[in-house]
Amino acid sequence: MPVSSSINYGHVAAGYDKSRCIEPAIASALAEGLRSLDARRVLEVGAGTGNYTGVLTASGISVIALDRSPAMVEIGAQKTCARWILSDASALPLRTRSMEAIAGVNVLHHLPDLPAALSEFRRVARVGVVLQAVVRENLATLWYRHYFPEIDKVLLPLHPTLGSLITAMFHAGFKRVAAAKIFYSGQGDLTFEAARSRPHLLFESGFRASTSGFRRLGSADIARGLAELERDLESGAFARIAATFDKAHADAADCVVITAR
Repeated sequence: MPVSSSINYGHVAAGYDKSRCIEPAIASALAEGLRSLDARRVLEVGAGTGNYTGVLTASGISVIALDRSPAMVEIGAQKTCARWILSDASALPLRTRSMEAIAGVNVLHHLPDLPAALSEFRRVARVGVVLQAVVRENLATLWYRHYFPEIDKVLLPLHPTLGSLITAMFHAGFKRVAAAKIFYSGQGDLTFEAARSRPHLLFESGFRASTSGFRRLGSADIARGLAELERDLESGAFARIAATFDKAHADAADCVVITAR
């Protein structure tokens, strides 16, 4: 069976907020980064259904929210007081230096041409950007890789290393780049990495369907991995296997928030 290249967000938009909400650690890092840029007028790229849009507007920031899915934009516009734009993040329909900053959560791995997108961000943002991303080092610390080795071929190439992401930002014209490591609270937001501490989530088809990570894996590969995971959970072997990833995870964290100017 062919591996799906990505989620069709028009199909999942209606149920998206059942699994996705605000991760406090990410919200805090976004707010801190935007404060450091003294940004009060912000473009949020890949805004989805507006969960983080609401956080930004509640803090007094004027937000233009952008997403390429009409269904997501429709929901987000009903939830927030931001101005919404239907467009792709790789070709921003805004004037040069028209925004103080650009923010984004879990969007970079969806961009087919990351260098071009970063150049667009630099063009539109007068001061800088604050972008949350899962980089390759974060994915590499997932015990999922033991059960779903296809992740290495299907997912790792979509996620740059932290070093290559920072280098790409310099090439795009940013002069100063800082990265903060983020550990998820494990409460509420059921992003792809949420099952790191809650392995039984992987057996829920709704959880898998809501993540672009599992939508990119083949059904036969998922079935085989789940069968092995089930056996290891029942036998107690899972704890030992997961522990082999713990040190790397402590060093790499779950994701990063990049602030650049």
